[in-house]
Amino acid sequence: MHRRTTRSGVRHGYPRPALVVAAGFALAAVAWVTVGVPTVVKYPTDLVATPSYEGTFTLLVDPVSAAPLDEPLELPLTVDRRIEAIPAESGATRIVVRETIEQRAGDLIDTTQTNQYVMDRSTLENVADDRAYAFEPGNVVDRSGAYRVNLPFGTGPDDTYPIYQNEIDDTYEMVPVAGDPADEVAGLAVHWFTASVTEAPVTDAYLDELGKAAALPRSLTVDQLAPHLAAAGDVDLGAVLAGLAPALDPGDAAALAALRAEPVGLEYVLSFTGRAAIEPVTGAQVRVDVDEELGVRPDPGPLSALRDLLRRHREVPGAVEAADALDALATGPAIPVYAVDYAQTPATVAEVADTVAGLRAQVRLATVWLPLGLGAAALGALLVGAAVDLRRRHRRTPPAKRPPPATRPAPVPEPPAREPVGAGRRPA
Repeated sequence: MHRRTTRSGVRHGYPRPALVVAAGFALAAVAWVTVGVPTVVKYPTDLVATPSYEGTFTLLVDPVSAAPLDEPLELPLTVDRRIEAIPAESGATRIVVRETIEQRAGDLIDTTQTNQYVMDRSTLENVADDRAYAFEPGNVVDRSGAYRVNLPFGTGPDDTYPIYQNEIDDTYEMVPVAGDPADEVAGLAVHWFTASVTEAPVTDAYLDELGKAAALPRSLTVDQLAPHLAAAGDVDLGAVLAGLAPALDPGDAAALAALRAEPVGLEYVLSFTGRAAIEPVTGAQVRVDVDEELGVRPDPGPLSALRDLLRRHREVPGAVEAADALDALATGPAIPVYAVDYAQTPATVAEVADTVAGLRAQVRLATVWLPLGLGAAALGALLVGAAVDLRRRHRRTPPAKRPPPATRPAPVPEPPAREPVGAGRRPA
């Protein structure tokens, strides 16, 4: 400790204990931020959330024949979702989360879907793990590097996040809504994010999952596609093919018969838009709204030979129009199969917000208030040391000597007055 000596010989110095205590608190703050926060701020192993959603399920094709319905069938839809951490399968660095989704729409849909996620407990990114699956344990998927159940701690209002979608075995981007994403939902400050996907091919595992409610055909014949041509382009394919038959030679007639018997593969695609209110400290979803549509498109390969055959016989009434309609069916927008729209119920928004508020308080305690408290303690120790040093200086500095008070000289007595010579005497 550097000390200095005053002119009076008294030595002064800042108290060493105060510096030691302040340094201890400062080091503790740094250690907490760099080591403690990553150790403590993690996805909890006892978290359970049960959001519910309500909306409408709209069926647009006959589930048996796959022909378009004259009038879409609308049914009320309820979705109950349970998100539950599995502590027995989780550890210090990884968390296993099971998602159970129950969907009901009238007498048509009554299904339960199960997905399991394995995430890094600190970053909340999904990791590659054999315990991660979609729809059934045997369908192991790799979601590494993407998010699903939760966005990261400290979600930024200007950041974009990759989200894994089970139905398409791929990711999409979740982006902040245009304008100001800040809002308040159920008393919590949130940021709104949005996402959209257009006609992404779905997986066979998802089609199997849908088949639990109503089996979707994986292929159709040309004749089974005829109702969709009629609905899309007002083309009577059956009448056109009947008029085409007399104009064909034996080879083309055999080819047409084979084409009509050959199954045409179907590709199902998913389109959706959605938005989510994210609490930024925890990255948790407080509210979710979704619009979704499943569509189907025939494989253009088997249809190409039929289109060529129709175009070679332009003299047949409707042949060119039928060829164009087949081309549009294969390459144009997908045929809509069903559509759903749902929003989270206000009651479960409030429940989730209450849970998230508690998690937010814990995270802020660890990331903000505790470091600030340690920093304030270090500053307090320095201030106490400064006060002690100042008091010590005040006590050890000798008081300045005052000069003795000035004295006035004693007054000199005046000599007695003398009588004038001859005063008081009478003349003789």
